[in-house]
Amino acid sequence: MKIYEDHLMLLSPPEIIRAEIARYKKASARLIGDYQSMNSPAHISILHKERQKPFMTDRNIELIETELGSLPPVLLHIDGFGNFTHLHSKFTIYANIRPTPAVEDWFGQLKKKLKIKKALTPHITITRNIAEKDFNTLWPHLRHKKLVEPFWINALTVVKRDTFDPYAKWEFFKAFEFKNQQGFIGTENIEAGRIEIAGHDQISLFETI
Repeated sequence: MKIYEDHLMLLSPPEIIRAEIARYKKASARLIGDYQSMNSPAHISILHKERQKPFMTDRNIELIETELGSLPPVLLHIDGFGNFTHLHSKFTIYANIRPTPAVEDWFGQLKKKLKIKKALTPHITITRNIAEKDFNTLWPHLRHKKLVEPFWINALTVVKRDTFDPYAKWEFFKAFEFKNQQGFIGTENIEAGRIEIAGHDQISLFETI
């Protein structure tokens, strides 16, 4: 029996987005070699909770399900790339989520329901915590890349792993659906009810390779 578990709350994009992000991860690996997060499925991290007692989690599931069920699905757009700078000259490159007022309001509601007080920058990681020399090699290929992809998020997913097992892998725990159908957040970005997928017109990945 697990005494403590780590939980990660995340938003999982549809398969077409996961496949597109995987292509960028593989293209990055061809330039800089293997790196942390290389094989991680595309997702938007919301909250990482460590050393959780399983029985306490079970007790709160119904409450969380009710709170999140009152949120509507949200339309998000990948819009280019950005980066974070970390300590010790490390960098993370990510696919940026377009920050429209409606999207910012939706994430504000999500944070309130999950009692998240820290700042949240929604993004999908491409390369996590890479060395400065690898960043300098990779970033010129991505900084002006015009990747625009819309996608719907319909649920928050929770994955878990054993806190004290150094080899533990994340495994699915629970999905909380966003069930409020009264007002879809982000619909102002859809013209005539259509979502235009830009993938077919994208410039070839890292065409200078």
